[in-house]
Amino acid sequence: EVTKTTGLAGTAVNIQAMVYGNLNDKSLSGVCFTRSPATGDDTIYGEWLQSSQGEDVVAGIRTPEQIEDMAKFGFGDALEELKEACDVLEKAYKNMMDVEFTVEDNVLYILQCRVGKRTGIAALKIATDLVEKNNLISPRDAVAKYVNV
Repeated sequence: EVTKTTGLAGTAVNIQAMVYGNLNDKSLSGVCFTRSPATGDDTIYGEWLQSSQGEDVVAGIRTPEQIEDMAKFGFGDALEELKEACDVLEKAYKNMMDVEFTVEDNVLYILQCRVGKRTGIAALKIATDLVEKNNLISPRDAVAKYVNV
């Protein structure tokens, strides 16, 4: 009424919650790829820092831990959940994904994802796997998607 706009079904609203990877010693922030961006191997690859925010992981102030070591520090459940989330994202996007995540008080939150950058060799391996092993894309789609990487 104020703007004299009529005939619209409604207004879109984004609702967000802030999560804190630095809340306590049961919290962390990290980044990962659903596959190795160097080789294309079908294994989660990334880094994380306990009691940190996302920028801490990439700032170089502290040395991050490798993703596979999360269980050693008591984050085994979060690691398994992260692996499952990575599988879901890769299947949904039909591509290797770069994922940012936070664990706040032992609860995993996926913050955002994007198609991950990779080497040429990794691109070939990922495309082949997505066709042959995962049956997610056709050979034609694999060539179209990855020929210019």
